[in-house]
Amino acid sequence: MSETPGAKTKLTSLLSISHDKDVDGLNAAAIVWRYAKSKGLKFDMILADYGSFDQAFSKVAKRRHTLIVITDLGTDENSLTLAIDGLSQAVAQGCRVVWLDHHRWSKEAVDAVLSLKNNPVLKVNHDYCAAEIAHKVLMPRDETCAELARIAHDTDFNLREIEAAVALTDLVSVTRFAAINKKLDMSATLLPIVAGLAEKGIVGIWDDKTKQFKDSVMEQQVREYRKERLKKMKKALAGHCDQVLHDRLVRIVEIPTGVTTTDLGTYLADEKNLNIEGHELKVADLLITVSQGGLLGFRRGTESTLCNVAAGLFNGGGHPYAAGGEYGMYDNFQAVCDDIFLTLSKNKTWIAGT
Repeated sequence: MSETPGAKTKLTSLLSISHDKDVDGLNAAAIVWRYAKSKGLKFDMILADYGSFDQAFSKVAKRRHTLIVITDLGTDENSLTLAIDGLSQAVAQGCRVVWLDHHRWSKEAVDAVLSLKNNPVLKVNHDYCAAEIAHKVLMPRDETCAELARIAHDTDFNLREIEAAVALTDLVSVTRFAAINKKLDMSATLLPIVAGLAEKGIVGIWDDKTKQFKDSVMEQQVREYRKERLKKMKKALAGHCDQVLHDRLVRIVEIPTGVTTTDLGTYLADEKNLNIEGHELKVADLLITVSQGGLLGFRRGTESTLCNVAAGLFNGGGHPYAAGGEYGMYDNFQAVCDDIFLTLSKNKTWIAGT
């Protein structure tokens, strides 16, 4: 940024609001934390997911003289009003807003954020993950932030080239699932991970020589999670539904509790894992996961499909390579598959190049 956010508004604290669901959101929060420390601002953090904007932004409305930095969270017509109402109240109490994101934004949402008083900053760039944007905007010369950005990019673009990034993804998943099962506060539960990353970067929690987490409890949790996850993914694949639509193989799998769409997408993109009782399956061009609550996840096995467009047919969105949507509560998985296949068969826009 050309100037320090909030330099003219006598800000005394910084509130980070970031996505709780993946490494990108947590690493972005860690970068914001390092920024707050460099400016001598008291730091607070709220980690939120889509659907919980009311909780996050109701807390924002109570802030005074605070720099509010939002990362890795986009808005849609359902969440925009909640966000703007809370932020408007905060700005009226001497706060300033900086929003850094990489999701698709409507013109309405962009205009709403930029219409806030006190010189709001909005940076949206689809070519980078949120942590990369936070690094470039807030801490461009900080090597620890640069490392956190690289790790987030590896996970968010599903490159799987950095072993520490893969391990961190699993740690975030197992920690989130534990918090959900025990009905714990998500921000407080994930705080130790973000704190370690903010303090020293990945070396704050990871030993690259032993390829293990420094905390023995974290390491054991990840090991057990990986074993159990593998069993669940094999079982989930056995109940898959396949159909060829517009010359593309579409595979739908009911995702088990404790497994993420990214986990399943990575697993099912490897031909070595696609053997069912001696029968070899092909990697699907488009993989769709269905959660027990009716949420849909989209991942592509080839570049011939567009996940964000397919998700848009189910009230969702995202990126060409990863997206999410919604089907709704259901009782019959086969009926869900039939409905999804029918919807995709009637529309070709999710086919790349059409």
